[in-house]
Amino acid sequence: MNLIISVAGLVLCMLGLVQAWAGRQMEENTRRYFIAFFTILTAYVGSNLMGQLAEGYQGAGWVFATQLFIFLESAFSSLLMLLLSGFLLYSGGEKDWKNTRMFGCSMALWTIYMVLLIYTQFSETIYYIDAGNVYHRGPWYPVLLVPPVLIMAVNLMGLFRRRRKLSARQRLAFMVYLLLPMACMLIQMLFYGLFVIVLGTCIAAFFMFTYILMDQTERFYRQEAEIAKMKVDILMAQIKPHFIYNSLVAIRSYLDEPDKAEEILDHFAGFLRGSIDVLEETDCIRAGREFETVENYLYMEKERFGDDLTVVYEIEDSDFDLPAFSVQTLVENAVRHGIRESGTGRGTVRIRSYRTDTEHVVEVLDDGAGFPEDRKSRLPDGAGQSVKSWDEAGERDRHRAHIGLSNLKKRLSLMCGGWLEIGDTQEKETVVRIKIPIKSDRSGLTER
Repeated sequence: MNLIISVAGLVLCMLGLVQAWAGRQMEENTRRYFIAFFTILTAYVGSNLMGQLAEGYQGAGWVFATQLFIFLESAFSSLLMLLLSGFLLYSGGEKDWKNTRMFGCSMALWTIYMVLLIYTQFSETIYYIDAGNVYHRGPWYPVLLVPPVLIMAVNLMGLFRRRRKLSARQRLAFMVYLLLPMACMLIQMLFYGLFVIVLGTCIAAFFMFTYILMDQTERFYRQEAEIAKMKVDILMAQIKPHFIYNSLVAIRSYLDEPDKAEEILDHFAGFLRGSIDVLEETDCIRAGREFETVENYLYMEKERFGDDLTVVYEIEDSDFDLPAFSVQTLVENAVRHGIRESGTGRGTVRIRSYRTDTEHVVEVLDDGAGFPEDRKSRLPDGAGQSVKSWDEAGERDRHRAHIGLSNLKKRLSLMCGGWLEIGDTQEKETVVRIKIPIKSDRSGLTER
């Protein structure tokens, strides 16, 4: 019966590991957690199975093998509880979960458990393997179970304290995983023989994984729908009737210069094509494509405003991904609400991109009107100082601009873990900065 339990548990572990590895709908840190979790759980059940197979055979080598596998089984099972403490804190919104009091307490209890486990390899007071390769409990055996039970109690208290920060599925998943193995541990402590704790841990682990996978999948598709809606809204905001009209007027004005008219038409078509094509994309796009659309847009605006608008490109980094329309949104705001609403209606827009050791950075700078002090509360977090005030004309367009920045901030966070900063430079330019963290791919190599 114990062999059947271990083999069944091993099958559940392998199924969970495959599902976690293929779970692209899961948030990346959660996915990595479950890959590590099921790997350790597989090692735990595998050690239990190998210990069963080794026990009973005669000889010093078999005695050592049994002792080793029981040690590994105990160590891996305790590591699962420590992992759960960290994941519970992370799921409850603790970004710096490693430095929390709860995790520190779990870590201290786990350390005590490991000290007891190592001690028992040289003593017969807790458990031992006799010369006949048979497992026996010592008089102090219950002492070994105290730290794991306390870790479970700490996790239960942590779950209760953070219950409002978790979804209903998350609460149920953690509750089942905490209570079922604890009940199995108490049963096995009182009635040794059948490895109910192995079966209970595997069932509880698979239940926890399934419910959290369901929760994350629902969030994933909800976010995808939200992002898709924002992309359509942004496209409709970008391709405005007045922009199309002004572009067609510019093309018509050069009908007596076919080469110039063709050049303007190519840029106009390029802008429309770049804006519409990205609607078919489900993920971020390459920065090079975004910069190409921006260049086509600014060419058309330059034709419209002539010498009143100066455009400077300082593109050093374009080999990364970012949400579609992100730079385009900032550039349009710089032209319409920065340059055109300044005192002279003249100015310079600069587009910069570069890479630091940790981030890809895109900056859109203008020396126009800036962001008014009384509207900073409407801007995304990170707004800097503003230097000039706006009049009340075009208030509706400015409100849309603020909504566009808020939407961009949300898309950056959801799609690539990025963020938005707004401030001023020493040259009195308004700068809106996109920062996207440089991530490592799954093979451990840094992205290029």
